[in-house]
Amino acid sequence: MEGEQQQPRWYEAHPEIMELMAFIRTLEREKQIFITQQMIQILINECDIDLDSELTRISRNTYTYKRWYDKDYGLSASFELLKDLPDVKRNFVVRRLLSEIVMGFAKKEI
Repeated sequence: MEGEQQQPRWYEAHPEIMELMAFIRTLEREKQIFITQQMIQILINECDIDLDSELTRISRNTYTYKRWYDKDYGLSASFELLKDLPDVKRNFVVRRLLSEIVMGFAKKEI
């Protein structure tokens, strides 16, 4: 529709997250799964996220997602969890995840 502006995505205000998402999007599925697992472990172990209750909360959302990462529930859920964190924790998770990605490539795990 002409004149309608699309609502900016939450991550568009976070250049590091945009770059991370663009990078993950280029990877093969197995590598995306590895990164998703790393992010979820960081959220659970270092941010004290109660995964069960958070996934239950996320699953109650009734709106339809059409983003590239929504095809994978783990990836979609981990980004939703990241979205809801306070800025300080979100920045921490992104930096930790980036270091895990670098180490994963260095160790040839990714």
